[in-house]
Amino acid sequence: MASLLLRKTLCRNQLRSIHRSAVAFSVPITFNVNQNKKKFEEVLPEVMDTLMTSPKFTQQSPEFRSRTKKLFNYSLDRRKQGTGLVVPFTYEKLEDPEYFMEEKLHPARFLGWGLLIVQGSIIVVDDIIEASTARLGKPCWYQQPGVGTSAINDAFLINHCIMEVLELKFGKQPFYADMVNVLNEAVMYTTIGQYLDYSSCYTKAKNNLDGFTMERFNAIAIHKTSYYSIRLPFQAGLLFVRNGKERDTTELNNICMEFGKILQFQNDYEDIYWDQGLSGKIGSEDIPDGKLTWFAVTALERCNEEQRSVFKEYYGSRDPEHVKRIKQLYDELQIEEAYQKFKQSFYESLERRIRALPREGETELFLEIMETCRKRIY
Repeated sequence: MASLLLRKTLCRNQLRSIHRSAVAFSVPITFNVNQNKKKFEEVLPEVMDTLMTSPKFTQQSPEFRSRTKKLFNYSLDRRKQGTGLVVPFTYEKLEDPEYFMEEKLHPARFLGWGLLIVQGSIIVVDDIIEASTARLGKPCWYQQPGVGTSAINDAFLINHCIMEVLELKFGKQPFYADMVNVLNEAVMYTTIGQYLDYSSCYTKAKNNLDGFTMERFNAIAIHKTSYYSIRLPFQAGLLFVRNGKERDTTELNNICMEFGKILQFQNDYEDIYWDQGLSGKIGSEDIPDGKLTWFAVTALERCNEEQRSVFKEYYGSRDPEHVKRIKQLYDELQIEEAYQKFKQSFYESLERRIRALPREGETELFLEIMETCRKRIY
C-alpha cells in the first residue's frame, strides 16, 4: 500500500513537472484567461446570495436591500479582476502537488470577490476625496442621482456587509483570524497611501515642489497600490496553502511591493497619454489635480530654472490651456521616451529577481502576474 501511494505521488510530481515545462516553452497562460475568469465570475452570485440571505440582512426593508444590491454591483469593476484572481491562482501555483485539492479553488475565488468588494468601498471614498466625476467610463457613485455625500455611508456599508459575508463563509475556518488581520492591515496601508497621495498634491499656495521626489512616489505607490492590489491577494491565497505562512518570505513581500510601483507608474502614463476610449477618463486628471506622479517627478529632475518656473506656474491648474502647456513641457523634456526606457529596465530587473526565486511555483506565479501587468489587464 505504501509503495502504491509512493508511485502515485511520484507520478503526480512527474506530470506536474511536465506541465510546468510545457508552460515554460509555450505561450504564457495568464491567470485571467477566459476560462479562469468564467469560473471566477460564476462564484459572484453565491457571494451576493450569502449577503442577501444572511440573518442580519433579511431583517432589513426591501428598499434597503435593493439599494445595497445595486451599490454592490455598481462598485465592482468586472473588467479588472486581477486582485481577486490572484487568490485562487496563488493557491494553485504554490500548493505542493500532493496536497493540492481542486475543491479549494472555489472558496479561494469566493474570498477573491470579497477583496474586490472591499476595494470597491475604498474607491467610492477615493472618488469623493479627489472630486472625480467618472471612473472607467461611468459616473462615480456619489455622482449618481440622489446619492451625493451619502456615498460615504455607502462605503462603510459595503465594507461591513462583505465582512459579514466573509464571517458567514469562513468564520469556522482555522485561518479566519489571519484572514481578517491581513485584510485589515491592507486597508490600513491603503488609506495611509491615499493620505500620502492627496496630501502631496502641488498648489501655488503650498509651494511644495521640493516634496516631489521619487522616494515619495514609491511610498505612495507601495501604500496605495502594492498592499491591496498584490500583497493582500497573495497572502489570502497562502491561507489555503498547507503551511502557507512559512512560504511567505521577505523577498516575496518585496516583489509584491515592486508590482505596486508598476501599476502606479502605468496608471500615471495612461492619465496623460491614453485617450478617453481606452482609459475611461475625461482628459488628464493628474495634471490639474497637481498629483505627485512619476512623470511630474521625472520632469522636475530634468527641468532647468526656466522650465521649472513654467511647471510651478501651470501645474495644478484646471485651465485646459495650462494642462496643455504642461504636456508640451513633458514633450520638450522627452518624458515619454524616458518613461519607456525606465519601464523596460524596471521589468527586466524585476524579471531577473523573479527567476531567481527558489521555488518554481513562485516564479510561475509572479511571472504571470507581471505578464498581465505588462498587458494592462490586471
